[in-house]
Amino acid sequence: MEPQDEQQHGDLALAARLPEDVLTDVLRRLAATPRWLAVSRSVCKEWRAIIDGESLLCTRLPFTGIFISLAVLPFPELFSRPSAPGRPAVSGKLHFLAPAVKVLPDGGCDWRGSHGIKDHCNGLILLRDYVVNPATQRWDRLPERPPKGMVRHSRCNEYLAFDHTVSSHYQVFRIPYLQPRCRFDNDYDPIEEASEWPPSCYILHVFSSRTSTWKERLFVRQGDAAGTVAETRQFSRRLLSVYWRGSLYVHCQNNFVMRLSLSEDKYNIIKLPMDTGRDPYLGLSQNGVYLASFVNHHLRVCIMDESSGHAQWILKNDYDLNPVKAFNRQVNGPWILEDINYHFVLSRLPKVNKEAVIRYRQKKKAVVQEKFEWNSDDDDFDEHEDIVEAHQHKYFDMEILGFHPYKEIIFLSRAENFKLNATGFAYHLNSFKLESLGSIYPTDYAKFDFGLPNESCYIYSFPYTPMY
Repeated sequence: MEPQDEQQHGDLALAARLPEDVLTDVLRRLAATPRWLAVSRSVCKEWRAIIDGESLLCTRLPFTGIFISLAVLPFPELFSRPSAPGRPAVSGKLHFLAPAVKVLPDGGCDWRGSHGIKDHCNGLILLRDYVVNPATQRWDRLPERPPKGMVRHSRCNEYLAFDHTVSSHYQVFRIPYLQPRCRFDNDYDPIEEASEWPPSCYILHVFSSRTSTWKERLFVRQGDAAGTVAETRQFSRRLLSVYWRGSLYVHCQNNFVMRLSLSEDKYNIIKLPMDTGRDPYLGLSQNGVYLASFVNHHLRVCIMDESSGHAQWILKNDYDLNPVKAFNRQVNGPWILEDINYHFVLSRLPKVNKEAVIRYRQKKKAVVQEKFEWNSDDDDFDEHEDIVEAHQHKYFDMEILGFHPYKEIIFLSRAENFKLNATGFAYHLNSFKLESLGSIYPTDYAKFDFGLPNESCYIYSFPYTPMY
């Protein structure tokens, strides 16, 4: 036995001699840090029995806000209500990572290292080169990726799987996305295009934080394929994933979700509802896996039902969007945008008026002091809002920001053309109540706009549940 193993064995033997009430008190002191309590739970059966019996490990992480990543911004933004006095401040700043943007001598910026969010799971976020826990400022750099794929004209999207109640380790999955066929490109193999997709034996590249390496992992399909390679090549703007009860649900292409059973190394295909509208959003809420999309000026919400052993989508309701469109006020609060991009980039540029920066920060500080914490367990939102009259517009760009993880509430945004004057809303799916939350429009956002068309200025967003 190695010296380190002997030391660990001795420590466990010493802990085993502690009276149960003393050991329980020691473990109870770890309740404030679920990550370490989850690690302790895996040490031995006795510790697991105490942690489960005393309900020390809280599986429900606090919901504190929404991370929003815009395509033209180098940093993600956190849209949330300021924390109440006495509670830890929640921030989306990633200043502890390598600089994402370099300010050039001529006043311009080098954007090539931007920290756009690719996925998230239970308090961890996946960036291009890192897996990060913003709450603890802990991070891991991902090693070099393996080759991208098995099919030509495809790319790989990456998805995060992490269960803080089981282990402190996480996994990153590289899943191929078949790009739409280009009519000007004839470099397609007819035999490959006619083959089924995904294949019955699906080999994926998976990174494990336990081994710090990428490895091939075989998943065997249960049931039918989604179709042929050619049929699956459909345009998809936003492909999300959710982790639910030991399985990773991945919206791989526009027409299906793939459910990966991580304990059995099996997968199955779940077709989307026939009447799914544009920009479907896959998320988690009170009753499991939800799907929302815009259909004929309505918001359609479905819930996945797997009670019979066969997954099917159950229609929750079609929700009228006219109240969102007719809303004619701009609300400053109760939620605020952290304005990370403004602080870390624009305020450092030589052309920025320093006095204007100081006035902005003073105003922001005053707003934070006036607001109090939104209780996500209370369906009654605060009515004391700082309201400013705004003009009615005929056209609005609407986005789904995400689902409340514990209540049947969906978060939406409504903006003028090119994401101007964007406002966040909470739509209660049971009471049909609509609440305005505040502006999600970043300060001086126009200075980041490089003339991209509106559809290119997309939003990637998700509810954030920090894990300390």
